[in-house]
Amino acid sequence: MLWFGKKDGSEDTEYAADTEAAIEKPKKSRLVRLLLVLAVLLLLGYSVFTIVSQQAQVAQLRKESADIQKKITAAKQQNDEYVRLLKTENEEEYMERLAIENLGYAYPNEKRYYIVTDGK
Repeated sequence: MLWFGKKDGSEDTEYAADTEAAIEKPKKSRLVRLLLVLAVLLLLGYSVFTIVSQQAQVAQLRKESADIQKKITAAKQQNDEYVRLLKTENEEEYMERLAIENLGYAYPNEKRYYIVTDGK
């Protein structure tokens, strides 16, 4: 072994400890770097996963919002029809329209034609 210390041997133990620390230090720094890179990658992966899942939830909520908005529009139209009916004094028009459209009624001299498909 090469010796660069004093001849009395006082630095011999210090030199040996320094060389062991110098050898261990790169191993520890590699391990620390590896753990740091691993932690950053895990954090990045978790962040990407969270963002993607939140975007999916936002898209789903927007679709639900659009569906609800359509229902609101239909309910408002129906409400407007009811308000119009309540304001009119003559209900005969409404009853005739319901009888013709929903119940299939017709006037005595009126002929109705129905289109029948084969169902194919």
